[in-house]
Formats: sequence, structure tokens, C-alpha cells
Amino acid sequence: MVYTIVVHLQSLPDKVEEVKAKLVEAASVYRNDKETIDWHVMQDPKDSTKFCIVERYEKESSQEYHLNNPTFDPYVVPRLAKPMDLTRWEEM
Repeated sequence: MVYTIVVHLQSLPDKVEEVKAKLVEAASVYRNDKETIDWHVMQDPKDSTKFCIVERYEKESSQEYHLNNPTFDPYVVPRLAKPMDLTRWEEM
């Protein structure tokens, strides 16, 4: 069964380009993590401060490889308008 994490985040208005660049960079790194099926990043076409990440893993424990590659949170969190909204799913 595929394990999926969906993250919604909103950058500070003056940090949109910095967050966007880090998301693109992170996707290129995290897509290559062991047992990662894909790591998609998207931006809201109506509100450029809003982003969504869809992380797909072979199984729940696969996210450990991603969590051991901590290049994202320390950079992005201070540039957010509010805390990330993260939900976890099992695909049917």
C-alpha cells in the first residue's frame, strides 16, 4: 500500500520566491530518497503564497529516509506565515 503525506504551507508575502526555490530544490533531492515514489510540489494559481506538497512512499516507514535528510524545515519554517498543515494517508 502506498503511504502519502499531504502538506499545505503558506509563505510570508515577501518570502514567496525563496520558499518556491527551496521547494523545487527539495523535490529534486527528496525524489531520489530510497523508497520514495514521488515528491510533488505545487503552487496555488490564485494565491502565490500558498503551496502544497504531496509525498508518496512505498510504505509508512519509508518516510524515515526523508526525515534523515533535513535540508527543508530549518530553511522554510522561518519563512512561513503559519505552521504547516500536514496530513497522512494510505492510498486505496
